[in-house]
Amino acid sequence: MNIVLRPLSFVFAAAALAPAADPATNAPRELRVGPGEAFARPSDAAAAVRDGDTVRIAPGTWTGDVCVWRANDIRIYGAGPDKTVLDTDGRAAAGKGLWVVQGTNVTIRGVTLRGAACPDRNGAGIRHEADGALTVADCRFENNENGFLSGVATNAVLTFERCVFRDNGAGDGLSHNVYVGRAKRLVLRDCASDHAREGHALKSRALETVVENCVFDDGDDGRSSYLVDCPNGGRVRIAGCRFVQSPVAPNGTMVSVGEEGGLYPDSALDLRDNANRFENRRASGTEVRSFVPEAEDASLRDR
Repeated sequence: MNIVLRPLSFVFAAAALAPAADPATNAPRELRVGPGEAFARPSDAAAAVRDGDTVRIAPGTWTGDVCVWRANDIRIYGAGPDKTVLDTDGRAAAGKGLWVVQGTNVTIRGVTLRGAACPDRNGAGIRHEADGALTVADCRFENNENGFLSGVATNAVLTFERCVFRDNGAGDGLSHNVYVGRAKRLVLRDCASDHAREGHALKSRALETVVENCVFDDGDDGRSSYLVDCPNGGRVRIAGCRFVQSPVAPNGTMVSVGEEGGLYPDSALDLRDNANRFENRRASGTEVRSFVPEAEDASLRDR
């Protein structure tokens, strides 16, 4: 497996050093990844990480290194999305994507995930398969068949903060920048999602979807379908967001809620008391198409 580190011009083999912790105590450890560190590649750390550990990944472009994260209560920190870049180079972990997260209560921060592709055209930058919490902050997802993809984990609580999702999708209309399955709750805050390749900028089947202070701007050439799609309804709050639909968008609707039916009980849409801005650059179109009622209770409006 070839690992390319930039701007560093050399690669160290995995050292025989152990993380700075006494294995007998089973105490949380800090696992460091990079030249001269205990682990040469993120996948080496993923194979060794235990519940409660922290993984720190050095700056560099890690090419062809994919892995499954199975431990619980772990934190995975890069040096920032412009510094720590994961590029699949055509490989996939478990046939699913670049990073597959199977542990609960995981935090990922400060990396770029790029180029995930699989034979089923569902390769994800991150594929999430667990209940419990996942928090992703200050990350970038680009040129994957799905930027982020989750399956049916009905107790999953997914939070994204200050993330960018761009140019994801296999071009088949079935893969998206962000696709969340039947999770308990999705929060997208201070994020940008645009230029999905024929799919949606955000698709959520979560019981509750909260989108705050996000930008969905396809400019003059983006081909995202819906900018936000919650096909089974749920409790949906969209606040302080900006939506720009390009003149070549394949779908005339920007935000769609409940169009597939199979609605959750107590589905409700809250677009009131917001500063949402809509700009449609197509010849015609609809800002919001909803099959659920407006929210009436403060628990949804003020969350």
